[in-house]
Amino acid sequence: MKKFLAIVLTLLLCTAVLLTGCKSEKSAPTEVQPATVAATESGYDTTSPKSAEWFDSAVFVGDSVTLKLDYYCQEHPEALGKASFYCAGSLGYTNALWALDNPEAVHPFYEGSNHLVEDCVEITGKKNVFIMLGMNDIGLYGTDGAMNSCKQVVAKILEKAPDAHIYLQTVTPMIESAQLETFNNTLVKEFNGKLKAYCDEKGYRYLDVYSALADDKGNLPKELCSDPDNMGLHFNDTSCQMWVDYLKKNA
Repeated sequence: MKKFLAIVLTLLLCTAVLLTGCKSEKSAPTEVQPATVAATESGYDTTSPKSAEWFDSAVFVGDSVTLKLDYYCQEHPEALGKASFYCAGSLGYTNALWALDNPEAVHPFYEGSNHLVEDCVEITGKKNVFIMLGMNDIGLYGTDGAMNSCKQVVAKILEKAPDAHIYLQTVTPMIESAQLETFNNTLVKEFNGKLKAYCDEKGYRYLDVYSALADDKGNLPKELCSDPDNMGLHFNDTSCQMWVDYLKKNA
């Protein structure tokens, strides 16, 4: 009888151990992947490409390169949804700081008049601000001067729209034959490096559009350029679509 009770007790203890093990396994917390944590903490969801509708909350500020993207998106509404564009052909970080009444000022045109960049952002009320400037600064003010003006423009935008998310896009490459002594792909990459360091310091999103469109030599391929026999730095529809695809994957 005692031997029988001992066997029963042993079986009960083994059953309890098995049940406890199963319960612990089921209730174990799901491991969160490091990439997901980083994306959540940074405020950016990098786990999947953005839809066109996500860009309804975006405003793009830029020069003639972004102006082409604006035209492309007007013809292809499936590209970036209802994103707003405030561009001017010769706009740069430096002349964006000039007063509206400056006779040499260059500012985006909106509803019958010119506006400062920061006012354009405030007018839209949109929170995702994509900026691509610097092309018209580097040759005149050098990479340090361009970067100094960039910081001032961002500061002015955040004064008017303190909740804005800042996305700084690189200056884009030009074709190899179009490079000048004062403005070339080497200087552009130097500026872009400083732009990345600034983004890393401030926590802004750095978007390397340059690398998305450059060939293995760091130049814009001629087949992606709309003016290869002129300035050699503007985009065609193919490169605009590549730009759009990059933004959707990396915004």
